[in-house]
Amino acid sequence: MQKFLKILVVLFLCVGFVKSAKSQYLENDPTYVQRIFYGGDIGFSFGYATYIAVNPIVGYRITNRLSSGIGGNYTFAKSNYYGYEGSMYGGNIFASFTIIKNLGNAISFLEGNGILIYAEYNVVNIKNYYSIPGREINYVASPMLGFAFQTPIGGRSYLLMMILYNFNETSISPYPNPVFKFSYQF
Repeated sequence: MQKFLKILVVLFLCVGFVKSAKSQYLENDPTYVQRIFYGGDIGFSFGYATYIAVNPIVGYRITNRLSSGIGGNYTFAKSNYYGYEGSMYGGNIFASFTIIKNLGNAISFLEGNGILIYAEYNVVNIKNYYSIPGREINYVASPMLGFAFQTPIGGRSYLLMMILYNFNETSISPYPNPVFKFSYQF
């Protein structure tokens, strides 16, 4: 876990050093279509445990600080060690609010980067993934809240690095605390 946190800190600092275009288009009275964004994330690992995840999103920038949207989730996992194979799928709704719009005002090499409060309500079907004798569980809801570091990667594109807290962490929750997510928005 410590190695992962070190990698996360190094990635955070490296991304901060990248000089990117300021995303000021919301300041210039954008059209309805310009306020729509899409993106998401993918994840994978291979070996004794195979994990493939695809999580697309579509959202709307309500103001230059407030965004909201919906997303889908699909995860396939297979473990040769434990002898299981299964899929999880579901959806989520999310909202974010930019609390610091431009960290460059305080730290020059973070020009255009921001800090957001991020909330997500995620529902995942785990019927084909978890099997608990005597109990049939089909869905797990995960309300999550936390912070995101946002860095521009183009005129309208962002990379978000999030740390979230799952308020419904259980032994069958697909999101153990803390939840780290990396997402792109275009």
